[in-house]
Amino acid sequence: MKFLLPAALVAVLGLASCSADSKLANELEGTWKGSTVSMTPGKAPRPDDRHKGHDDMHRHPDGKPEFSAMSCTPTLTFVKTDGGVGGTIDITAEYTITQGVESVAKTTPVNATFSGTVNASGTWTVHDGDEVKLTMNPAKTVVNVDPTSLTLAYASITDAPQEFLDSLKVKVAANLETAVRPMLGARVERMHEFDDVKVTGNTMTLEAGPHKLSFTKQ
Repeated sequence: MKFLLPAALVAVLGLASCSADSKLANELEGTWKGSTVSMTPGKAPRPDDRHKGHDDMHRHPDGKPEFSAMSCTPTLTFVKTDGGVGGTIDITAEYTITQGVESVAKTTPVNATFSGTVNASGTWTVHDGDEVKLTMNPAKTVVNVDPTSLTLAYASITDAPQEFLDSLKVKVAANLETAVRPMLGARVERMHEFDDVKVTGNTMTLEAGPHKLSFTKQ
């Protein structure tokens, strides 16, 4: 009996876990439209956090954040494998980024604001009844930038010639995609899991790294 009771308890707990995983997997299936979330610069991720799905601010080697502010509106589409607790996932996100680009003068910093979309795909698996493990496919990540959305804002009045300001905007627009694609692509690759996933009716909440998101089923 001393050996049989623990074995029976493990079996019951295992069945309960499988049931919870299956329940959440069934609830996730479909397309979910997320609310807009602000992603402001924070501390650089610790080395032991990089494998945990934390998408904290990616930083340059000098420690500076890659953008001043970012907002993102994600849409998740879960397709479930028959009889399983996972499947494939497609992620589409509309984003707006503000970033300092250079200065007309040392006392006149310039911020560029622009928008675009990110599309990514991968696989997902429910774990422990409230976690979703992700494996993203970098080859299927597509980052688009809308150069027509670009605006430049100056922190103070400048007497720089208009021709210079116009040429600065053209220069920034020409380099947007080169700068943004690897940055956002790296953020997608660091997505390894969603935590504390809860589905109530047509509403889903979850944590993606340090960000708490809410979604509505479409």
